Amino acid sequence: MDPLSTALRVTLVVALVAMCVAGIWLVRQAKRGGKRVQAVGAVMMALFGWGNMRDPRNDTVAEAQDGRVSRGNESGDPPR
Repeated sequence: MDPLSTALRVTLVVALVAMCVAGIWLVRQAKRGGKRVQAVGAVMMALFGWGNMRDPRNDTVAEAQDGRVSRGNESGDPPR
């Protein structure tokens, strides 16, 4: 085996184990709660864009209602 590929495999295994240990630690900290965990969660939401997620269906409904109101359908007949 090539020494470079062996070193790469060892590095990848160490990184995988470190990620698993960090994940277990974060879950345990989250169960305890506290301001630090909330801060980490806020940073992660900001980094991954989870803090400003919205449901696009709500905008579609609002736009459809605005369009119906602006057309001036005042005949009293129900829409077809």
